Amino acid sequence: MQRKWVILVLFLGLTTTLTNLAILVGHIATPANARTSANRLLDDEDFTDGLTKIIRKTVRDYCTVGKRNGIDC
Repeated sequence: MQRKWVILVLFLGLTTTLTNLAILVGHIATPANARTSANRLLDDEDFTDGLTKIIRKTVRDYCTVGKRNGIDC
């Protein structure tokens, strides 16, 4: 019974290691100009306005619940 668990843990560890290695190789192989396109997303006003709205709503909800639980916002 214990041998099955050892084999399972080794298999999961090996699978995780190979997956992380594949992700690392993908990041290294990605050209730098493709990575910088993600930075342009933060320059988009619609994106930043939507993100700001979500953050404000989350903080407002947290503070509303916090007042009931005695948390000072």
